[in-house]
Amino acid sequence: MINCYADGFRKLKNSEGRFKEWLSRDEQGLLSLYEAAHIAFHGEDILDETLNFATKNLKSILLTNKNISNAVQRQIDFALFVPAWKCVPRSLARHSLDFYSDQGALLQNQKLLTFAKLDFNMVQSIHKQELRELSEWWKSIDGATNFPYARDRLVECYFWILCIYFEPEYSVARVLNAKIYIVLTTLNDTCDNFGTYEEVQALVKAIERFLPHKIIYTYI
Repeated sequence: MINCYADGFRKLKNSEGRFKEWLSRDEQGLLSLYEAAHIAFHGEDILDETLNFATKNLKSILLTNKNISNAVQRQIDFALFVPAWKCVPRSLARHSLDFYSDQGALLQNQKLLTFAKLDFNMVQSIHKQELRELSEWWKSIDGATNFPYARDRLVECYFWILCIYFEPEYSVARVLNAKIYIVLTTLNDTCDNFGTYEEVQALVKAIERFLPHKIIYTYI
């Protein structure tokens, strides 16, 4: 199946083994090639070659083509900075909203864009409320005073969970998992600052009795 996928890229070459000339002038086509090439497996040389070709020509377009719109220019800049396959999907959605908003009259379905913005803002308001709940919980246990040596990772822990599932129906799971990672981060810093190797080993064994999960090895 992977070979069939790679073979599709070979069809874009001419008889001399070079990518067809018209591809270098197609901004959206190059962007599609660029993004698709990032899912290459080791040994798929055709995809590595495609990525180099697309990257080189996208950069050339930014330098030499003065007729591209500002929206397309920003899209290319963003793709070269962080490809979609390496981006957090929710963050990419925010970028996409800006891009399609800039299309103006060129966008055929304005109602769809309106609904997309409404959905994004509604879900974002839920995320803000969850982050507020986590902040109030951390203040209620006076974490900053009781654990002054610990890293302040509340927002990072929440964002990590948000990358896994952002949908509104998973609110309870996001808050619960964020609290778990905050506690584990604090526990890790406590061990680093005050625990000896023997004490940490004893702590790990005690935790395993109640929390037999591989996640503890990430932090302790």
